[in-house]
Amino acid sequence: MLLEARDISFSYDDHPVLNKVSVGLPRGGLVSLLGPNGCGKTTLLKVLLGIYPFRGGEVRLDNRPLHNLSRKALAREMAYVPQLHRAAFAYQVLDVVLMGRLPHKSFLAPFSRRDRELALAALERLGIAHLRERTYTCISGGERQLVLIARALCQGAHTFILDEPVTGLDYGNQIRLLEQLSRLASEGYTFVKSTHFPDHALWISSHVVLLKDGRVIAEGKPEQVINKDTLFHLYGTEVDVWPLLENFRICVPERIRQRFCSCHDSRRPVHFCETGGKQC
Repeated sequence: MLLEARDISFSYDDHPVLNKVSVGLPRGGLVSLLGPNGCGKTTLLKVLLGIYPFRGGEVRLDNRPLHNLSRKALAREMAYVPQLHRAAFAYQVLDVVLMGRLPHKSFLAPFSRRDRELALAALERLGIAHLRERTYTCISGGERQLVLIARALCQGAHTFILDEPVTGLDYGNQIRLLEQLSRLASEGYTFVKSTHFPDHALWISSHVVLLKDGRVIAEGKPEQVINKDTLFHLYGTEVDVWPLLENFRICVPERIRQRFCSCHDSRRPVHFCETGGKQC
């Protein structure tokens, strides 16, 4: 395991949020944290980053206790992409990406030519080099998320912690962002992200952790963990998980399914009726 949390508990004042949480996140691929609002997803991410102190237990990165690593050493290995990011100043996109090089230099030292080359390479890698001279506060939400991922790449980290990265993005930007995460994961980077979309976890994740009331209720491969029973346990609503294509599943709320089809056998792949186009 690359990143491990062992018996982690955390409270805000007297309000417990995490209760003896233990998870092991594998190296490479993409891990999704699923769970209802307030279940502890964001808190767990910030504990894994070493931002929040915790009571008891231990977090280990590559089998090293997290508290043994300096902030600079940790930043060279893990990068954080927040759910929302509001820049205080109207920086150019290239300047935002260059900030990823801060763990590799002294505070007052200027950015080097090599730093700029790495920043431009990160923008090129994500297909957004054309934005480099644009003002960060004037680009779209989807473009900002890609810029923050470029900053994380420029940082030199190989493990990325993302808090609900598709929040507020339109459908096209959601798909483009998921495609980039999937591609980078296939190149050996490790991603840990929280999400409210079981479908997204089914599409691109290699590992899933389900959280409820500050506890892990299940973890493993998405096709094994995300099913009708676990989704009802998490969200209190009936959702079928249908095989649509080979090795591809979608979530269909029961109330929606009843409106369109009454004969579907969830053990068989979905196909379309010749009359009416209804799923059967």
